[in-house]
Amino acid sequence: MFVCGGSGFIGSSLIKHLTRPGSPWGPVRGLVRSADGAARVRAAGGEPVFGDLLGEVGAWREAAARAAYVVHCAQPSIGSRPSERSAMDRCLLRSLDARRLRRVLVVFGSSYYGRTEEGGSLDETVPTRRPTGLGSSYALGVQALRSIGQDLDWVAAFPGGVYGRGTWFLEHCLRAIQAAEPIVLRDPPAIWPYLHIEDCVRALEFLMTVAGARLDALGREVILADDEPAPMSRFVDYMSEAVGKPPTVRLLSEDALRELLPPFYSGQLSANMVHRNTRLKRLGFELKYPRIREGIRALDLPRL
Repeated sequence: MFVCGGSGFIGSSLIKHLTRPGSPWGPVRGLVRSADGAARVRAAGGEPVFGDLLGEVGAWREAAARAAYVVHCAQPSIGSRPSERSAMDRCLLRSLDARRLRRVLVVFGSSYYGRTEEGGSLDETVPTRRPTGLGSSYALGVQALRSIGQDLDWVAAFPGGVYGRGTWFLEHCLRAIQAAEPIVLRDPPAIWPYLHIEDCVRALEFLMTVAGARLDALGREVILADDEPAPMSRFVDYMSEAVGKPPTVRLLSEDALRELLPPFYSGQLSANMVHRNTRLKRLGFELKYPRIREGIRALDLPRL
């Protein structure tokens, strides 16, 4: 097993899950760019491989070519051009050996499906999309999968708002509640699809094992989300309930958010993305935390 983006939040959590006692996966190698990243991969139970998916040479290419299973969840830096993520995707796909590979799982994000209309929702069958944030770069990656990866057994996963200790929105809210500072949200608060990190890594492992014929029948592009797309204000309320301290919420118009925050963060806080997990459930996956309230409770956040 080779995990690209092994030092990131999802990547390191996945490595920890795949190397749990009794796991059937054997050694897991994780691609890293730095010594700090290597330390995170080792702490998760994996073996670091140094390199960069944008590099033409390196040990990572041999690791990718020799792997039977590959999970690609590496991300470019925030603010990078959409072409950078696409270049990473293409470089990896061209490095894989179809004779050895049993499956490659490419992790994008549900911003690929983008905004939904007020009161509406969507799943993988939506004919038109309105990508937000990194969604346009994910669209290029999906195109690469369909062309370069046509001879490979591939799955594309699109997680919604993954939460857990260390995720940006949860930690931002936790710090703000602790300091009695306002949490800025859109007026009205944007609705998001959420996913507990434990369900995220379980779903990724599940997608590595689903029979190819079943994926061909139902679809190889899968949204990962729980059963309760919810306003961001509800997420904040459940966090407040868990830590025992009320929040201060400041609601701003979408235009005001754009003036106050960098584009990536204002976009994240502004977009309604009511995405459904229809295909994931039809494939047979069972969520451990189908609603955010029980998922946040399971994080055992510190009482304030």
